[in-house]
Amino acid sequence: MNFSRPLLQSLQRPFRAGVHELRLHWKRRLSPRVRPVVVIFPSNQPWDPASNLRAWLVAPELEQLGWRAIVAPEPLTLSQRRRILRLEQPDVVLLQQTRHPLNRPALYPGYPCVLDADDADYLDPRYQSMIAQCARDAAAVVGGSRFVADCLGRHNPRSHVIWTGTPWLEQPARMAPAQRPAVVAWAHSSPLDYPEEAALVQRVMIEVAHRTACTFWLFGTHEDRAGAWLAPLRAAGARCEAIAPLPYADYLDKVAQAAVGLQPVCTSNAFSRGKSFGKLLAYLNGRVAVVASDAVDHGLFFRHGCNGYLVGDEPADWVESIVTLLQEPSLRERVANAGYDDARRRLTTRRFAELLDPVLREAASLKRMVPTLVPGDGEERPAPRGSA
Repeated sequence: MNFSRPLLQSLQRPFRAGVHELRLHWKRRLSPRVRPVVVIFPSNQPWDPASNLRAWLVAPELEQLGWRAIVAPEPLTLSQRRRILRLEQPDVVLLQQTRHPLNRPALYPGYPCVLDADDADYLDPRYQSMIAQCARDAAAVVGGSRFVADCLGRHNPRSHVIWTGTPWLEQPARMAPAQRPAVVAWAHSSPLDYPEEAALVQRVMIEVAHRTACTFWLFGTHEDRAGAWLAPLRAAGARCEAIAPLPYADYLDKVAQAAVGLQPVCTSNAFSRGKSFGKLLAYLNGRVAVVASDAVDHGLFFRHGCNGYLVGDEPADWVESIVTLLQEPSLRERVANAGYDDARRRLTTRRFAELLDPVLREAASLKRMVPTLVPGDGEERPAPRGSA
């Protein structure tokens, strides 16, 4: 029998959701019955870095702090989510981003919700009113940067900043920073979608290639898309490689082979102002010396010349910083190791959970009643595109 693709997808979706719920119930049975309880609704599967770092990986750390933490996979429908809530009777619900159509506090009356966001989706006119309403309906809001927390804080006085963290690699680097080849990486997930930053990096790396032998890695894209952008760098003498999106563990391993990592932020692009530390974690975890814009929250972490380099918008300053780090291996190692040590104290998943813990407990104590359901809101919602 021939089925159209949409029909097959419509049949597969409830099957996937059912499988995910069965797995969740099995995990629930194995989890110790303790209070307080938090149910976490991530916006995506663990392969999505934001969902992984700010939801999936946070749950075990919250358990170490005395919580029963239940993570409900994103393919679950609204009726399945509500069933989990009835069974768990959580003290608080954590909604990781509003990109999932069911991550709306108003859908879960009677349960105080904490809304977490680490990107500037709020600035998109298509979603601004929806996100504002979610912030108003939440018991508290958490932003991955001061800018995002300020945006959400316009609609909720209980606004907090918690930088994204990562599970830290305790083993020594495969290759010491001073011994690595002269590889400069821009490890963005979609670099060419940020034209201001892309233009800056292109101009800078052309000059770097003129001054010293180097290799440039452009992450998150393919040669067929990036070839034209890389052409001037190659003409200047740089060896270039476009690196397609990788599973997170492979991504970390690849980044850790670079000598210098770039983190440009052009604040003329409003969406760039919402960047959190998520993009920097791979560099710091891999002991890669960072050259970053002196913008957003970078100045609260980096000390110029000590644990990283902070530069302005002038391309010449970027070129000088990169060339210095490439040509002075001992300096590069000292800066990379200092960045690693500071990040291990301040940007770990454990630290994220420690800062989130009092926010969740305060929200749970409020027992704030969420407004009634939006009229006409359906029980079933499709999972986000790309869900498993």
